[in-house]
Amino acid sequence: MRIRTIGPILFRFSFFLFPFLLAGCTALGYAAYVMPKPDVQPEYQGMRDQTIGVMVWADRGIRIDFPTIQQDLANAIQNKLIAAQGKEGAKDPKESKARTLRGATFPVLPASIVRYQKDHPEIEAMNITDVAPKLGVSRLIYVEMDDFATRSVASVELFRGRAKCVVHLVEIDPSGKAVVAYNKPDVQVLYPKKAPSEGVPGGGDEKMYMGTIDLLSTEVSHLFIPYQADED
Repeated sequence: MRIRTIGPILFRFSFFLFPFLLAGCTALGYAAYVMPKPDVQPEYQGMRDQTIGVMVWADRGIRIDFPTIQQDLANAIQNKLIAAQGKEGAKDPKESKARTLRGATFPVLPASIVRYQKDHPEIEAMNITDVAPKLGVSRLIYVEMDDFATRSVASVELFRGRAKCVVHLVEIDPSGKAVVAYNKPDVQVLYPKKAPSEGVPGGGDEKMYMGTIDLLSTEVSHLFIPYQADED
């Protein structure tokens, strides 16, 4: 009996099968493309069920040029953290965008902390671990501004927002003992992100200021909440 080889049969069958395989691969590729990427997890995750405050320090030169920068940046950071908590009072953890902040509260307004800084200038010479217990929170996000500007270094006629800071997270236990549990040095942003390095004409100081504050507060908040990485 003659044995018929299977090779030619498979070869001819492949012409019919190939388009379906190709379509399947395309569908899988599209599904992988449209599926959301996993969140980037925050570097510090000790905020759950804590009372949180935000303090911003800036030297006198920065405060002269931008008198409200401490409150503006602290407000922006705190508002982003609150927004990330998801539905207020959600019982289901899945309803919260940031499980790392579940149960956290923000009992002290940034304006109150700024007022405390102004009323007690002596704290400028104190260690933050000595100051934090006086603010009535168990977690303090402490931002030290190293640089902030709305004009390009190339020319005062060109606009480019830039900011640089160091972020500390101070943990305060019920006894009042405070320790710096986390540090993030050299947090930097440029606004607009894709502007020429020498800056742009006609941007305006207010626009650069607000855009840089928003961008910097986003970078700081990402240290404490999950987020989606930029595609660019």
